[in-house]
Amino acid sequence: MMHGLSSSSDFWVLKGLHQPLAFLLAANGYDVWLGNTRGNPYGYDHPEISMNSRKFWRFSWHEIGVEDLPSTIEYILDITHQKTLHFVGHSQGCTSLFVLLTTMPEYNDKLRSVHLLGPMAYASHMRSLLARTTALVIGRFSPLDPLFGDTELFQNPILLKLSGFESCRITGGALKICPLLYFLAFGGESDYTLKSVYPDFFETHPARCSTHQGIHFLQLYISGYFRQYDFGAEGNRLRYGQDVPPEYDLSKINPRFPLHLYHSKGDAYSAIEDVQRLSAVLGNRSVRHFIDLDNFAHMDVVLGYNAYEVVNINVMRTMKQVDDHFQE
Repeated sequence: MMHGLSSSSDFWVLKGLHQPLAFLLAANGYDVWLGNTRGNPYGYDHPEISMNSRKFWRFSWHEIGVEDLPSTIEYILDITHQKTLHFVGHSQGCTSLFVLLTTMPEYNDKLRSVHLLGPMAYASHMRSLLARTTALVIGRFSPLDPLFGDTELFQNPILLKLSGFESCRITGGALKICPLLYFLAFGGESDYTLKSVYPDFFETHPARCSTHQGIHFLQLYISGYFRQYDFGAEGNRLRYGQDVPPEYDLSKINPRFPLHLYHSKGDAYSAIEDVQRLSAVLGNRSVRHFIDLDNFAHMDVVLGYNAYEVVNINVMRTMKQVDDHFQE
């Protein structure tokens, strides 16, 4: 199970969740592994590079997809003595899997089933006011990108205090501003988010990540393409041999069973139009599960009080069907 941007494995097991997917799967006999991306509280102990170094933060979700995710999968398969595994991703967790499967197609055969919650690939229809506004400043390459990018996102102490996140952490999300901050930063106004998760959520979120990860998503919004990081024309020629970043070739995604895409009407990041476009490109290699609920937002696929009914039980049911097929 792989979390999204500025998050960690804590996301799947926050106190106050109603029948969370991780525990549901464990209760039904699955060996559940919770992944963490580099830079978050469980992923910054590099043996050679200090997290205080700008070099440490010089990565995006592309590096997570081509380096971290395959090593995580290989580790799990080695420990469990299995040849395949089920994958559940949220938001950026989906994006990094798309990167992996398009750059290393051999990993298609190592996945039994794939369940993508609030998937992010195409992003030109993002409705998040925060993302759209920020994209005007850093959504296109600028010589200042390394200055902004080689840093932690959301972790400046002054910014945390001024924004209110620090106050929400201290008070366990009890202040009136806390739900507004949550909706603004994490994907839209919600009628479904469990308020009981706020204390644990603000204790652990926003988690450390590289600003380059956020910039890369904003570049997708501005460009309209699902493509690699834009280093500017000169940097792109040095890295890619062309003026613009190459697109990820989604035709290389050929899973054993169709990818399951869960998305909703109220998601301000994973917009309906963008998921429809993704599904159209994937064709019969994907199954789209549309949650037709107003104000069911980006995080509600995990943190919603009805996530069990609209997501979790369906994910587990599909996993069991795939497992039955493997046993035949």
